[in-house]
Amino acid sequence: MLAKSGKEQQMGWKRLKNLGSFKHNTRVLRKQKGELIVVRRSANPRNYESYLPCNKCFGFYYKYDLWRHVCPCKQSTEEKHQLENGKDVIDSSRSLLEGAVNGEENGVDKVLRKEILQKMRYDEKLKVIKSDTLILRFGTAQLKRIGVKGRRRISARMRLLARLLSVLKKKTDMPNKSLYHFLSGRFFDTVLESVEDLCELRYDSKGQRSFNKPSLALTVGNALIKCCCIKKGMAIRSSDDKAIKDSERFHDLYKSDYSDHLSCPALSTLKTSKYNKAEELPTTEDLVKLKNFTEQQMETLSQEVRRNPAYKTWKNLAEMVLTRLIVFNKRRASEPAKLELKQYLERPDWKSTSNKEVLGILKPIEQELMKRMDLVQVPGKRNRKVPILITPDVTKAMQALLATRKHSGIPPVNPYFFATASRDGHLNTWAVLHETAVAAGVSQPKFISSTRLRKYVATIAQVCNMYCTYVLRVEFNFCHSEAQMTELPIK
Repeated sequence: MLAKSGKEQQMGWKRLKNLGSFKHNTRVLRKQKGELIVVRRSANPRNYESYLPCNKCFGFYYKYDLWRHVCPCKQSTEEKHQLENGKDVIDSSRSLLEGAVNGEENGVDKVLRKEILQKMRYDEKLKVIKSDTLILRFGTAQLKRIGVKGRRRISARMRLLARLLSVLKKKTDMPNKSLYHFLSGRFFDTVLESVEDLCELRYDSKGQRSFNKPSLALTVGNALIKCCCIKKGMAIRSSDDKAIKDSERFHDLYKSDYSDHLSCPALSTLKTSKYNKAEELPTTEDLVKLKNFTEQQMETLSQEVRRNPAYKTWKNLAEMVLTRLIVFNKRRASEPAKLELKQYLERPDWKSTSNKEVLGILKPIEQELMKRMDLVQVPGKRNRKVPILITPDVTKAMQALLATRKHSGIPPVNPYFFATASRDGHLNTWAVLHETAVAAGVSQPKFISSTRLRKYVATIAQVCNMYCTYVLRVEFNFCHSEAQMTELPIK
């Protein structure tokens, strides 16, 4: 630093000073004893968890003020752009601190730490998760099976196990025990009682068992049996015969008792709650109004974003395109929303790759539809292949989004087509559908959702099927009577 001068020397001294404070702070956090040295202390008193380091200059700031911190060590404009989102800054900072404090000592899977733990809400449940080896192993196993795309589901299940473990510790007065210890035949009844508390067990007027949160009983049950298998695997690897027997006994009790105590009443509660509930579906008039509004907006916004690329205009156009795709295809909303840029760009030319014999048997209207529409395949529920049809007007709007993506402030690292100004975020489908329906002036915006759209299609299909069956029966009866009168064979 002494060999440098001016602003470069000032930056060097500041970074060196912050690096010394950073090493001191990591020692304090590791020992859970001492005082943190921060660059700027917030006006209101905060606990130690509220402060995180800048991943460039290593200075500690209040975590919700990190995005305001203009770090002098960020040299490139690309770095400044990629970390301008508040959530990205916090995730990156937490990742740096986690690695410095814990390192690889606790044996947590790197991908689990990066994709799940560092993006979880920082609260008591996360502390329980980090301190329990079995829950971490469960998360790692789920991540390997489902993949990063299911990180929200994995995170929710891990937090649910943490809630269950907290209830178990209170019931047994064993605050230092882990979930590994409780998955034993001795504690099976206590586990059942704890799950009943989580699901809020109640009795109706006839004395029937039911739950205020019945789906929790099913989710916890599935997670527990997987944790039991993981415990058995850990015990086999360490040749722990006692733990093997404990896990087997818990598994046997689960198979014999869990269904009677929790699963069956939970399923019964879910079915009973649907009795005498009216199916609230969107009207055809509202869907037509929404279609006309999105088509008009797509045309206007496409021209505007090409003339003057800006993030707000680009996002508005992306919302209209996403709404049009969901309403037209009537699929699960997450499927078109999670369309990746790579999947769209690498889709084949279906007209040139289709088999000529197959094309020859199509009806004229089907051949015309194939010429007009495009198609891209995305992974759906249980990784099934789901086709998304793209109409000509949507194709033009998607080309406008592609052409102006870079100039509108979308980070190059974001893989999604309907991206937000973050590293790995995409548009919220429920919010997009609702806000677009309100802007279109539909009579019942709350009925415009992907679930109700799929029910709408099923209902209309049943009505059409009933009508066609009725017409066929009338025609058959008429032909049958005519044939009897003229003594002609019925074909």
